[in-house]
Amino acid sequence: MKLGVLIRLLAVCCTVWIGWTLQTPALAQTIADPSGSYDHLQTGFPLEGRHSLLDCGDCHTGEDLSAVSASCASCHDGTTAEGKPAEHITTSASCNDCHTADGWTNVQFDHDDVTGACVSCHNGTTAEGMPTTHIPTTAACSDCHDTSSWASVRFDHSEITGSCGTCHNGTTAGGKPAGHIPTSADCADCHVTSDWTSVTFTHDGVTGSCAACHNGTSAEGKPAGHIPTSADCADCHITSGWASVTFTHDGVTGACAACHNGTSAQGMPSTHIPTSADCSGCHVSSSWTNVTFSHDGITGSCASCHNGTTAEGLPAGHVTTSADCDTCHVSSSWTNVQFDHGA
Repeated sequence: MKLGVLIRLLAVCCTVWIGWTLQTPALAQTIADPSGSYDHLQTGFPLEGRHSLLDCGDCHTGEDLSAVSASCASCHDGTTAEGKPAEHITTSASCNDCHTADGWTNVQFDHDDVTGACVSCHNGTTAEGMPTTHIPTTAACSDCHDTSSWASVRFDHSEITGSCGTCHNGTTAGGKPAGHIPTSADCADCHVTSDWTSVTFTHDGVTGSCAACHNGTSAEGKPAGHIPTSADCADCHITSGWASVTFTHDGVTGACAACHNGTSAQGMPSTHIPTSADCSGCHVSSSWTNVTFSHDGITGSCASCHNGTTAEGLPAGHVTTSADCDTCHVSSSWTNVQFDHGA
């Protein structure tokens, strides 16, 4: 009887042991095979890379061997194993999206799921940052760049902080062409960022002479009927309007009558002394009434002026004569007389 009871008891123990080992194969294998040759792949978590160097107890700290998760963060939490450092890239991705079991420094990086701003890493220390020659801007990197390539740029002038000339210098970006109006003004004073040819022009800052542009090609120039002059446009005209003129005779190269013809400008009145002389023979440009008189060029007879009204005439005590004044008198002096009784 005692032998039968012993056999039944042994059978029950074997049954319990087998059932327990079927539920905990890792421990059963460890007990059955202390050498540690258990195939961990059966758990769905292969021991690869650095994990293959660990002892079972480094991960399995309790009796329930199935309590260990396959998630990296379940161990790499900074307590059980080294976790995500404080300066780690801010991301919602799982560790194994970038890291492998071969080592934390062996990284296959992917910007997917990175939650921080570009500059939180691309600061020149953690990762390559904005170079010293970069366009000055307050915009975020992603406003122009994409994660596939820095050189692939969608450019936008928004939030550019430097002046146009810092980039539009002919090297970094297209600059002022050789034929541009000479000016010290900034590009933005006339141009807009959407289109260089869309110009709101202002003369402010223009450093060249008017004629450098107003030559009839670059801009409207001196018309064919303009007063002949060597003066610069600005001597008479102002930039707000060509028709607003402060006139000066300085630089005028043509004869007075070229303008003072009664059409372009006030000309010789009908009562003027008949003469072939140019206006400047007697008049000065500062005032018509300021006259230095000369008989040179006078074409009419003396009496046409010397009639006692226009100019001094024949006095009451004069010798009675029908002769013209210049028969006896000379224009340089009335008292210089060559008398002739025949007149």
